[in-house]
Amino acid sequence: MARHVVVLAGGSGTRLWPRSREKSPKHLLTLHGRQSLLQSTFLRVRRLTENVYVVTERSQVESIRKQLPQLAEAQFIIEPARRGTASALGLAAVTIAERDPQATMLSVHADHYLGHDEDAYLSTLDTEARWAESKRSLVTVGLRPPYASTAFGYIQVGPPLDGDQAPVHRVKAFVEKPDLQTAQEYVASGDYLWNLGLFSWPVDVLFAEMATHAPALFTGLERVRQSRRAGRTKEADAAYTALPSEAIDYAVLERTGNLLVVGATFEWHDLGSWADLHDILEQDEAGNFVEGESVLIDSKNCMIHSPNKLVAAVGLEDMVVIETEDAILICPKARSQDVKLIVDRLKQMGKTEYL
Repeated sequence: MARHVVVLAGGSGTRLWPRSREKSPKHLLTLHGRQSLLQSTFLRVRRLTENVYVVTERSQVESIRKQLPQLAEAQFIIEPARRGTASALGLAAVTIAERDPQATMLSVHADHYLGHDEDAYLSTLDTEARWAESKRSLVTVGLRPPYASTAFGYIQVGPPLDGDQAPVHRVKAFVEKPDLQTAQEYVASGDYLWNLGLFSWPVDVLFAEMATHAPALFTGLERVRQSRRAGRTKEADAAYTALPSEAIDYAVLERTGNLLVVGATFEWHDLGSWADLHDILEQDEAGNFVEGESVLIDSKNCMIHSPNKLVAAVGLEDMVVIETEDAILICPKARSQDVKLIVDRLKQMGKTEYL
């Protein structure tokens, strides 16, 4: 019963536009330190096992090869098209099961940022894998929310389970991205954790749960598996492209009664916006982070990235200013989650050169 780690490295990170683009998505950027988020994640999880895979789409394969030259061809799991995390994780499980039908699978995201306690992170992943194996369950990792957010799924914890140093509970309810008022009520109750999207399960247990709760997805994955076994690659790609586009949260986790949660004991950041990134970067005495030349007068709590041009500001507070070769973003930090709306508008306008 070997363990296999899957690194999800698909999307484009639209909330970090204009630095994050289709050809240079968030996980390939060096946002903190000297390594990209993907490089840091890969090196981290490789301490657990040599069985590490990267799930991505064709357009990103060459860029990932450059960043991870040690990654063998067999360690790439390439989506023919974006179909959501349920399909991506299903494809990863199919690939792993072809090589090891009794495998335990762990799934992490390429674009998460951790603090310096890497050992606590790896210990948590080991704990969830052990519970997945011993209880034949789906297992996720939850973090006590420091504030109410609509960007994450919430886990209502049920009864605790004995036998481990880490806090492990049965999941009473799984709610994907509630509205702000509901999120505030969840945080106030003390009964909910953020879902960090760090999963573990025996691959055959995942297939059984999909067959029960997402039968269309399971049937489609069976077509993919059978076509691959017969060597019909184009047919397998077509079957995958026809899969429903859903997050694993909606397709399975909200519906299953076989879900456990392990409490996180490490620092974690999603880096889902410029404001999130600003929080982890070293700031000056006025709370500003500046990358590039600047003259700031009576300005505080700003996130400024301008490696090519001098930025001069007077009386600027709580703002984001991001400059690239072909675009400049200016927005309040409080609205940084809405940067994705600019990407949506650019798509509507047909200005694909900025995407």
